[in-house]
Amino acid sequence: MKKLTILLVVVLISLSAFCQKLDNPFYFRFGYSNPSWKYFGFDKEAWGTEVNKYGVNFEIGTIFMLQTIPKPENISLGINVDYLYVNYNNFKLSSANGDNNLGIYRLGSKIGPSFTYSPIEKMAFDIYVKADLAWGAIAVPNDDGFDEGDDYFLDLFSVGISAGLNFRYDVLMLGIEFNTINPELESDDSNGVYFQELLEGLTGKGDKGKKSELPNVNFTIGLNF
Repeated sequence: MKKLTILLVVVLISLSAFCQKLDNPFYFRFGYSNPSWKYFGFDKEAWGTEVNKYGVNFEIGTIFMLQTIPKPENISLGINVDYLYVNYNNFKLSSANGDNNLGIYRLGSKIGPSFTYSPIEKMAFDIYVKADLAWGAIAVPNDDGFDEGDDYFLDLFSVGISAGLNFRYDVLMLGIEFNTINPELESDDSNGVYFQELLEGLTGKGDKGKKSELPNVNFTIGLNF
């Protein structure tokens, strides 16, 4: 019910944008995605000192400017839409027995209101908050001797939140963003078996039940037109 409510609010806000006179910067960007140590409700100590984490992020979108709303000079309101984002994060543990990896893949869209300030010509700062609509989230545990893809954990729809800041100068675009979703990652082989519950059972830590917390900070560079 909460997911549907968030989606309905986002759609209504977006429809109001399309009724306005629009000037729409289109962009694409990519960069480094830093998964938090708080993935799956853990902390750095729970992951251990031998774990390395990293990730990548790519997205394409448009900022729909609301030109007819009265506002001060150099300030614009709009709707920021990411038509598609693709995110990959990995936790890697190296040991004498080989490498153990946990890969997390996310694909989705994001939409929400934005506030733009342009102090001089060709320069702009955007602040935004978006609903993160993850159409698919998948966790793939694998290690040496494990057939990757033999078992994975999937959630086909989950809703989260993203908030961030863009700096734009001419066609250059730099961004920093925090986002998080809470998917229920269920085994493809065994219905009712959730990755979060397995982790909590193995480690004796955490109390999230079915939901997995997946917070990231993304640093991106791209072009806008």
